[in-house]
Amino acid sequence: MSVILLEHPRPKNSQRFEDVVNAPLSACLFTGYISSVLQKNKIEAEIINANLSDWTIEQTVEDLASRCFSLLCVHVIYLWERTQDVFDMLSIIKEKDAKIHVNLYGYYPAFAYRDILRHVPYIDSITIGEPEFTTLDLARSVLSGKYFSGQNIPGLASRDIGGKVTFCPRPSIQNLDLLPFPDRYESDLYRKKGIVTYIQGSRGCYGQCTFCYLNSFYGQIHQWRGRSAENIFAELCMLHDKYDIQYFYFSDANFFGPGREGKKRAIALAELIVSSNRNIRFGYECRANDVDEGTLSRLVMAGLTHVFLGLESGDKASLRRFKKHITPDENKRAIQLLRKYGIEPTFGFIMFEPNATLKSIRNNFEFLKEMEIMTTPAVTAHLLHHRQILFQGTRDYQSAIRATEFNDTLFNYEAMYEIHDPKIEKLSGIISGMCRNALLLLPETFNCVANTHNTSFLKDLNNNLIIQFEDILSCFEKRQEHFLPTEEGSEIRG
Repeated sequence: MSVILLEHPRPKNSQRFEDVVNAPLSACLFTGYISSVLQKNKIEAEIINANLSDWTIEQTVEDLASRCFSLLCVHVIYLWERTQDVFDMLSIIKEKDAKIHVNLYGYYPAFAYRDILRHVPYIDSITIGEPEFTTLDLARSVLSGKYFSGQNIPGLASRDIGGKVTFCPRPSIQNLDLLPFPDRYESDLYRKKGIVTYIQGSRGCYGQCTFCYLNSFYGQIHQWRGRSAENIFAELCMLHDKYDIQYFYFSDANFFGPGREGKKRAIALAELIVSSNRNIRFGYECRANDVDEGTLSRLVMAGLTHVFLGLESGDKASLRRFKKHITPDENKRAIQLLRKYGIEPTFGFIMFEPNATLKSIRNNFEFLKEMEIMTTPAVTAHLLHHRQILFQGTRDYQSAIRATEFNDTLFNYEAMYEIHDPKIEKLSGIISGMCRNALLLLPETFNCVANTHNTSFLKDLNNNLIIQFEDILSCFEKRQEHFLPTEEGSEIRG
């Protein structure tokens, strides 16, 4: 095998519980798309999904050491403080065979590429932006023996002979229908582990939220590109007929394209599904302003059952700072309309952000209560504690690094910050500890047989979380800080 596409192990980090931030990274289907493009162009490649197989770093190194290949392309995920483990693994692989070309792709390395290439000599190149055709050009060059340091491959960052980092941009793919369907490797294992089948119907977003890096990754501004309804439907039919897959989830950052044309495309897909008489169900992610009754009713008829709604806040000032161009009332209407059609959405929500105030926290909390979103302790804990994460590629990251020099994460990918109001920074720490302790009390799996005890315990735990948040926030509002816990992470009783 000449080319290996690696999904590396993803060791858990007990100190972090913001996994929702990394969800798009694991669902972007880049590896499957690269594999299909290579296969279409007669280049033999194998996907090794160490994460899916639950391998350790050591097991991954051992497996790769037994193989013969010239190009190793690694989809690198940012693992907070555990990210260094991935680089240590790649160092060992390179030591065993210095002739292997090690290439990285994905959101994290695309933004941190300059620092990685400057400080990590065993990484040979990094793909910036969409990886499919850049990887194809790289594979052709490496396998032909004609690759040289600093070669001018569009979309590839590398070093020239003198060690200087070079990069030649590649335009984004405008017609996504030209891509072959992604390689559905190990589909049986995905099903056995209960992992949903992802579909990517579009790339980019027409929004301009300050906390999002998506359009920066694709090298474009506020541009959404969608596959045609017919092309998506053809893939759905193939997966349904070949693998008997009946539920799909769209990994798109925004299922809808902009304006009327975006709605027309969604309706066209719904009508294709309905007319096929296939028993298909699906979910997607969208903005609140994209939830309208005419489109929603058709999508529900076609099998829509799940919606992840990017609310972000119930506070007007915060939404303005995020440049969401949405109001709390629009968020409320979207939730109510989805519930009218039997869909209980899940939510993207940021309780604490760099400019948070006691008023914004109170508005967020009252919004969550009014909309009856805090229904289980797992959901409630994440909603109440969630602090905005600042990654490279976002406008908020740029603002943060201009305001502070405190940034000690690996290759400066994540900007560490303190909330501007010291009281809110302290409140965030207390709430984070409280919610972390609550999550530690949750059973690993919910036992339906013993549901009487579990249901009562979970209900009490959820109520306690809400009550304690209210009490702590009220103390801050009344400036009665002498009533507050002296250490982060007050005890939770369930």
